[in-house]
Amino acid sequence: MTRIFGMYLLVLVSFLCQAQSPASLKFPTYSNTKYFSDSVHVTEMLSEWGIGAGAFRCNGDIANDNSFVVDNLSPAAQLYFKRYFIPNLAWKINLLLSRFKDADSHYGTPQEWRDERDFTYETDLGALSLRLEWDIFGRKRFRHRDTIVYKLDNYTEYAIVEKLRHFPAPYLFIGGGMVSFKAKTSYQYLEGLSGLAPAVQQDIANNDGMHSKLNWTAGAGVNIDLSRTVVLGFEIGSSFANSDYLDGISFSGNPNKPDWWWYGGINLGFRLGTKDRDRDGVPDKDDKCPTIPGSQLTRGCPDADGDGLADREDDCPHKPGIRALAGCPIKDEDEDGVPDVDDKCPTVPGLFDFAGCPDTDGDGIEDAKDSCKTVAGIAQFNGCPDTDGDGIEDAKDACPTEPGPAEYYFGCPVRDTDGDGVEDKLDQCLLVAGKPEFKGCPDTDGDGVEDRLDVCPDIAGLSENKGCPKVEKKDLEKLELAVKDVKFESARSTLKPQSGKILGEIADILKRYPYYDLQIDGHTDSQGKEEANQKLSELRAQSCADFLTGKGVEKERFIVNGFGETKPIADNKTAAGRSLNRRVEFELILRDKSTKN
Repeated sequence: MTRIFGMYLLVLVSFLCQAQSPASLKFPTYSNTKYFSDSVHVTEMLSEWGIGAGAFRCNGDIANDNSFVVDNLSPAAQLYFKRYFIPNLAWKINLLLSRFKDADSHYGTPQEWRDERDFTYETDLGALSLRLEWDIFGRKRFRHRDTIVYKLDNYTEYAIVEKLRHFPAPYLFIGGGMVSFKAKTSYQYLEGLSGLAPAVQQDIANNDGMHSKLNWTAGAGVNIDLSRTVVLGFEIGSSFANSDYLDGISFSGNPNKPDWWWYGGINLGFRLGTKDRDRDGVPDKDDKCPTIPGSQLTRGCPDADGDGLADREDDCPHKPGIRALAGCPIKDEDEDGVPDVDDKCPTVPGLFDFAGCPDTDGDGIEDAKDSCKTVAGIAQFNGCPDTDGDGIEDAKDACPTEPGPAEYYFGCPVRDTDGDGVEDKLDQCLLVAGKPEFKGCPDTDGDGVEDRLDVCPDIAGLSENKGCPKVEKKDLEKLELAVKDVKFESARSTLKPQSGKILGEIADILKRYPYYDLQIDGHTDSQGKEEANQKLSELRAQSCADFLTGKGVEKERFIVNGFGETKPIADNKTAAGRSLNRRVEFELILRDKSTKN
């Protein structure tokens, strides 16, 4: 154990001595931000060393992979060095040391032959690995920006400070390295016999002295910042060694399954950083006033008025101002909130939107571009009004308070273009004589349904039937009868000859009611596959539509659906029920006005 620890500790210490000092985080800044000074970055600790302790468990030929008992656990310790190279990725040198042991008597499921065999082992192990660690929220933690806004009237300046946010930080890791171990194995039951089994003899021969093998490791953890420099971590991971001799047993156990281990524990890490004597968050090497607390924005120097300019550079240190005026307030002669340097009308109070120039009538058009400065107007007429909103400015409108067309009445309203007694401004059918109750629109067939909504404007009908006559009862009965009379060849979409009579009668009905469409719905029983039934129902409905098309009915008038076995009307468990479920239904659908041919 001492040799393993010394060898790996020497390698790790040599590496730590060569590690460079931490550097400031440098990230891109916002391109559209106006700064008081260069962007300020907080120097955070990008390097970290730490120690850890926890529990170690080896899964080999003696311990059961699926068992978990306290006797299987052994203590272990860690020593590590970590360094970030981007905000959410770091490499980590990790040294794990443990002396672990196990026995047949600790096997999870009691087995008499194991208790009699009573193999035991004790192993000293040291594992040095190089890991790649992914800080899942690293970019949010290290790239957090605080935006500081300074506003003075209508003048605004911004500055951005980047810093580390402290919150629980989960991470994942993967890596590889070298593991060295020496196992001492006891074959107590067999040692009392006159000779050892060949497998045991081979294990004894192969397990002589120290072993060094490659190993691979992976796991997860979470870090919690106790302070700016101290980190508490919880970690669990597993490692696979390229060896089956971690417990000193292979051929006398399971030689086809390499040994592996897992480790879980607590780490305490310490970040390496630079001095900050005045504790203002700005490292001394970047602090222009290292012994006087200041702000990050002013590089560590005090700023009494909080205007983003250090007091030593501020001509008005107790009055917020701007850098352009050496920290003094902005000059605004007309007191309109627009600095004189940006005010195009510096002696006349105005609006910020117009660079300090006035808009007397408040119509959103500055006076310099307003042809009617004292009367609110619209941009279309250069600030002059159109009171009635008819698109004719009041100066050219014969009826400025009454909307009307310019081409006939110079802005005055039209009386009654179609002579139906409905004024044009109320007439929804301006060029067609109509009835007042329909706002000037006609009802040609006089059935009380205006033509715009009447599916049958030339045939008197009922309002509840969209202005069309109802279908006669005898015709509806024929459609119901067709459900039973339309027959097909078994499991096919071919119509039987006797179906032609009733389908011919349906064609005659459609010709008598040209304002109706026909919905044809195909159904099947539940015999056979669902997909096949769906397809058959669609084909049978389409066969009926094709037959009617051949009888002179426009194909656009059909709504063809197939529902397969999804809408039974009887029990599919009986032959009679299945017969009723195999059907094609016909329904007249009154066409909407918008779809009428």
